[in-house]
Amino acid sequence: MIRNVARILGIIVAILAIAGFFVEGEHLFGLMNVDLTLDILRTVLAVALLVVGFGRVPLGAVRAVVAIGGALYVVMGLLAFADPTMFGLLPTGFTGFDIGFHLVVGLGSLIVAFVPTRREQPATTARR
Repeated sequence: MIRNVARILGIIVAILAIAGFFVEGEHLFGLMNVDLTLDILRTVLAVALLVVGFGRVPLGAVRAVVAIGGALYVVMGLLAFADPTMFGLLPTGFTGFDIGFHLVVGLGSLIVAFVPTRREQPATTARR
């Protein structure tokens, strides 16, 4: 399941990054920030998610990338409450939609990354 999450999230983040490179200086559909700094960060995150989602890598690597991406999104969402421009890094600033998106995706990613799957749960003792 976590590989599918990495794949889907990687594709979504990649689409946002690519679209952002063409809409610099304004908000995408009037909702989402697409400043160059954020587009570069999204590109790096999308590549990492797609590599672990589609590549032959250990499950621990997939969990690590999804957890790091989730933590990054939560931190960005929380920092946006203090300063929507991320202290000048994002000139057009985060919108309320951006903040909500980053917090929901970040928390969801962290939950998925840290909840064990059935195959990973410890084996139970045999019944007598």
